[in-house]
Amino acid sequence: MTVKDRIRMFAVGPDDPEEKNAWIEALSEAIDENSFCLGSKTEQFESTCQKRLGVAHAIGVSSGTDGLKIALAAAGVQPGDEVILPAYSFFSTASVIAQLGAVPVFVDLDVETLCICPQQVADKISETTRAILPVHLYGQTAAMDPLLQLSEKYSIPIVEDAAQAFDVKYRGRSAGSIGTAGVFSFYPTKNLAAAGDAGMVVCQDDKIAARVRLLRVHGDTGGYRHEMLGWNARMDGFQAAILSVRLEKLHQQQEVRRRNAMEYLETLTNLDLLEQVTPLGHTEGSDHCWHQFIVRVTQRDRLREQLSQQGIDSGAYYPSTLPEQGCFKSLGYRRGEFPIAESAAQTVVALPVHHRLAAGDPARVVEAIHKTVGVLAD
Repeated sequence: MTVKDRIRMFAVGPDDPEEKNAWIEALSEAIDENSFCLGSKTEQFESTCQKRLGVAHAIGVSSGTDGLKIALAAAGVQPGDEVILPAYSFFSTASVIAQLGAVPVFVDLDVETLCICPQQVADKISETTRAILPVHLYGQTAAMDPLLQLSEKYSIPIVEDAAQAFDVKYRGRSAGSIGTAGVFSFYPTKNLAAAGDAGMVVCQDDKIAARVRLLRVHGDTGGYRHEMLGWNARMDGFQAAILSVRLEKLHQQQEVRRRNAMEYLETLTNLDLLEQVTPLGHTEGSDHCWHQFIVRVTQRDRLREQLSQQGIDSGAYYPSTLPEQGCFKSLGYRRGEFPIAESAAQTVVALPVHHRLAAGDPARVVEAIHKTVGVLAD
């Protein structure tokens, strides 16, 4: 098997020479405009996203991680406060809370979607809860309606971790625009991908937006006057220039991702694999950008090894729960407290779904799984 034949997990970089030239032209314009840290290219990208997402404010930052930290701080999270989040996500969902001196309060997941369970959130709200941090995992949103009811009942802000869900809608509203603030990542493997680290905070509230803009530039109100402690977390103009180019193609690429996901589901059904290889359920009211196509398999690691031998990449996102990370050991969580999250960490497999796959590639992946499932059963 040649390298060309291998089905890769991600598609990074320009799609073709034409797009590469568009990148170079956009970067050249950024250089000519001295659009380096923030600047005109970042302002143009922010303006486009503001209109596309239907938000009052779209604020470019240096990464999704920095965006989460800034959004939580802007929403009022301070040292000693509690923030409720799912026990299963990328590490930065939890790390930014601890970096602010706040306390991550983990809850288990919805068994069908692996997004945060609203009932578990309700059970964990206390007098020191200062934010709820749902994660829109794998490309669809969490169930936001019950979380919004909790937010209103207890006057607790919601900061959406929408890192994996750019341009996704929940009941007609853009992910990120539903709570107090939302955060996107444009890491190179995302559906809208930069050529390095970049992120964005979006919100509807003018006061929250003003705090975010201050916090991304060291809390500087101008003239080296610092009214609050912030960070160096600006989006650079080069990333904004490339993101503007890529945003023009996003709809077309999303259609290919959707086609690939439907081909997976159809082939899994046709080969009668849905019991052994179980796709995630769908959040009612949410559409999907298919950041990942996720299935759950009992012998996950052996399956991935077999697929690799057949020239097919896969991923395990994520092989551990957040409470099990060594840096959170002092919080005192014990194995067995989050059974759904713990099961996910052992069974989740991500299959290639990106826009460079050809029609027929997902079927080839499922056919390889079909052969492998028989081997694993022996």
